[in-house]
Amino acid sequence: MQFGLLVRFSIDRNGEVEYMEHYFNRMQPIVIKEHNMDTLNHIFNQFVDEVRGDIEAWSERGSGWVVDEILEAIINVAQYQPLKGGSYMPLPEKLKNKKAVLNIQNRDNQCLKWSIRVALFPAPSGRNPQRPSRYPTNDGLNFAGIDFPTPVSKIDKLERQNPNPAINVFGRDKEQVIVHKISEQDGNIPRINLMITKQGDNTHYSYVKRLTPLLYDQSKNSNSKHFCERCLHGYKRKDLLERHKPECKGLLKSPTRREMLKEGENKMAFANYHKQMNAPYVVYADFECVLEKIAGCKPPQDESFTVKTEKHEPCGFLYIAVRSDGKLFAPFNYRGRDAV
Repeated sequence: MQFGLLVRFSIDRNGEVEYMEHYFNRMQPIVIKEHNMDTLNHIFNQFVDEVRGDIEAWSERGSGWVVDEILEAIINVAQYQPLKGGSYMPLPEKLKNKKAVLNIQNRDNQCLKWSIRVALFPAPSGRNPQRPSRYPTNDGLNFAGIDFPTPVSKIDKLERQNPNPAINVFGRDKEQVIVHKISEQDGNIPRINLMITKQGDNTHYSYVKRLTPLLYDQSKNSNSKHFCERCLHGYKRKDLLERHKPECKGLLKSPTRREMLKEGENKMAFANYHKQMNAPYVVYADFECVLEKIAGCKPPQDESFTVKTEKHEPCGFLYIAVRSDGKLFAPFNYRGRDAV
């Protein structure tokens, strides 16, 4: 639910009235659990009070514009349908062919549980790892208050209720992998990567068992074979990825790497003298000034202030032109109050 208010302002400029329209809106949508007119009226009145405060603050700054008429009051209401995983559905063909995602064939709406179990209790080597019977149901995780099917927004709560795991959720849009959630938990915690796919009104979680095949064809660098599970940045060597991990702050969190220079390498000096350009001459110049008091300066009492008490008056200057061969020419030195 979003609100908007179209207001017309007027101003009198020497007998001629000018008009201006401005649209006030609340950018952050509001979600309410049920249709309730009292709640709706309260929220809208709160929005009107906020707009009234903006208008008063504007008028107090001396703009001269006053409210002439409220032209429109707009309420946009839409049914909120959060993305959530439910019962089993087959993977898209291209995603299936990557052999990077393990899709559990659950018959209930608890595909999130089954996907996490796959990560925590890998099935013994053999056939049919997609069957729920291959995994224990006693996973030791606290799912209290977690709805099934589970919206992506509820995974943060699941992480808070359990010391492990840290869960990332990916999706697909136009044959490309997109990010729905990157866990904010500490980078040293093992991460569980999930894929959520959609088919009609049904959505489904699956377990990403191999991140590299999933992201390999999306990297601009074809040599990227090792991907960070927090920021999804790819590296061509595993040692580069390991060096990156301790400093990674996650997707869009400005990951940085701090590396202090060793003793002896911590000083910089210009060395590319061969790249310098010869100039026929260079001019060095300088001014000399005297300080003069500014008459009539009296600082205010008992309050912060900045006041000028003196000013610089040039009394002389000097410039020297030096030729490229090191010889001086055109030196000039002038001293006196009329120097400039």
